[in-house]
Amino acid sequence: MAHSSNFAHDQCEAPTRACRPPRDERAGQKNGNGYHCVMMTSPHERMVVDVEYAIADGERLLLDLYIPEGSGPHPVSLWVHGGAWLFGDRCSGATSFAAGLAERGVAIASIDYRLGEAGAFPASIDDVRAAVRWLRAHGARHGLAIGRIGAWGASAGGHLSLMAALDPQSRSSAHRIDAVVDFFGPTDLVARLARTELEREVLPDPPDARYLRTSVKTLDPHWARAASPLYQRLDHAPPTLIVHGDRDQQIALDQSLRMHQALVAAGRDSQLLVLGGAGHEDVRFQQSWVLDTTAAFLRHHLTGG
Repeated sequence: MAHSSNFAHDQCEAPTRACRPPRDERAGQKNGNGYHCVMMTSPHERMVVDVEYAIADGERLLLDLYIPEGSGPHPVSLWVHGGAWLFGDRCSGATSFAAGLAERGVAIASIDYRLGEAGAFPASIDDVRAAVRWLRAHGARHGLAIGRIGAWGASAGGHLSLMAALDPQSRSSAHRIDAVVDFFGPTDLVARLARTELEREVLPDPPDARYLRTSVKTLDPHWARAASPLYQRLDHAPPTLIVHGDRDQQIALDQSLRMHQALVAAGRDSQLLVLGGAGHEDVRFQQSWVLDTTAAFLRHHLTGG
């Protein structure tokens, strides 16, 4: 899989609209390279949007930068959206999460990645790595501190963030991830795909099976383990913050509990935050104190304070 990237220059010429919900429009300018420089309504952030960070199998992969006010350099993390590895884009969660962290002093690169069959394991993990490489190559020009880079994702995006962070080949490479935040991501696909004989016959395949290009009837447990954060080598895992709701009916809290326990057993820095009463993709994850906690965690581990 070939990846290529281009740098988005800061010179802007024509008005455009950022990748945002209609109720939250921003005015900006488009430069000669097709990227958009956008000033946010909030005085605490600015945006550079529609940045091509890679080309994978002929598909242009784009990211939007949410940059705090001031000259920086600012700590920076990816935002990897959820959507069962099947749907969503870099605008998913951007208003609450990406912009919220930028207002708290952490720059966010909200990324698109390949979905569905094109993004099946391990392709979408490769896309996350490519986004980290782009940040290390070009982030300094946007006032970003590229020595340490974080990854933060929700649901499927939490899974992808963990998998990219736990990649043993990334520890001394340009796609190294130095801190990871997982919001209610699946960590054990073996357990999630476990079925009785009757269930295998009558129940439809869940998205996890499609992500593995298989079905529950033909599942190879070794392949499911290879795609599960829980079964990766954890002895060099970066500092990790895991956040999950105790009313999640889509991804069991046990997935996060076991991941946290495994990281602690491996001697790694792991924090687990359980939100009482919160379901999957619950608005409780958008509470100010949750975003404050996330920003403080990333600032501490990406800047040392």
